[in-house]
Amino acid sequence: MAQATQEKTIKVGVVGGGFGRTHLLAYRATPGVEVTSFCQRTKASAERFAREFSIPHVFTDYRDMLSQAELDAVSLTTPTNVHLAMALDAFDHGVAVLCEKPLAMNKEEAAAMLERAEEARLIHMTSFNFRFIPAFYRMKELMQEGYVGSRILHVEASWFTERRADPNLPFGWRDQKDVVGFGAMGDVGVHLVDLVRWIAGDFKRVSSQQSIFTKERLDGSSKRKVTVEDCTLFIGELTGGGLVSFVANAAARGSAYQEIRIMGDDGMLRAAVDRAKPDWMIGELWGAQGDGDTRPLPIPEPLTELLIPADQKHAAREAIFANLTRLLAQGIRTGEQPSPSFRDGLEAQKVLDAVEQSARTRNWMPID
Repeated sequence: MAQATQEKTIKVGVVGGGFGRTHLLAYRATPGVEVTSFCQRTKASAERFAREFSIPHVFTDYRDMLSQAELDAVSLTTPTNVHLAMALDAFDHGVAVLCEKPLAMNKEEAAAMLERAEEARLIHMTSFNFRFIPAFYRMKELMQEGYVGSRILHVEASWFTERRADPNLPFGWRDQKDVVGFGAMGDVGVHLVDLVRWIAGDFKRVSSQQSIFTKERLDGSSKRKVTVEDCTLFIGELTGGGLVSFVANAAARGSAYQEIRIMGDDGMLRAAVDRAKPDWMIGELWGAQGDGDTRPLPIPEPLTELLIPADQKHAAREAIFANLTRLLAQGIRTGEQPSPSFRDGLEAQKVLDAVEQSARTRNWMPID
């Protein structure tokens, strides 16, 4: 995981107050970084954040922030449909970018963001923070050591959360395809796509099905049509030949659970995160090799020492997400591009686009 060095203070701006709080907490836990600017459309709300986190400068227009504040980096925690414009403007001002997932509305936008970042020779990162859940991180290490054998046969990946299960949840921007691009796949599935890619390899093709369980939601006194999916299922194939079965369900009542199971030609690994458990942010890991039985596998202490189960909210945000902000700071200082980058965001975007197109056409879709 990332190791920060104490040098010149890196000045950061954060755009967006929803998940922006997580970014702010992570920056606060990152040595040598200072959040000097915060931007949100509603001035009163922006000023509340600024007071809480002792941020000296407040803006209601990100363009003003980029032109007036002297920034080294910016976090974009806004709806997906404005990521492209904001990222391009940031790069034009010589500012590195940490962008929330999904990176863009489609692979064309994501490719344009990556191209501009590389042209400007600026650091770029996508917020795939679940890579730093210790169980998944250790699974990656074991896969690199050949734990399951020389060939992956099957990957089973699932992500269940219950936010969209409530039919009385009011209509919001997350229900609008022209604002967010995706439903369950953009909310949670993109994390799972990134984890599978990172741990087991790239996707080759997919065949998917999607469903909207709650087709209308109340917006004040009237109902509005929901245009993004609550659940996505797909089967697929990796470029290495292994098969994939995948589910992202954002309307799973009583469930807050993620799991990846990898079956190889000489072993298996299973990593799971159960948010009903007090130490969920560490996760659990099991494995089996050859003819041996499946057994719990230890997670090295260096991967867990910063996590405090008694303080779940801060542990998840300040210890796990702060791996991204430390990598961002390190990349700015050294000039070496960290991962997960916009390249990772683009590759995940290709899968999201193919999954959606497959569900629409009822055909197998290749990952371009």
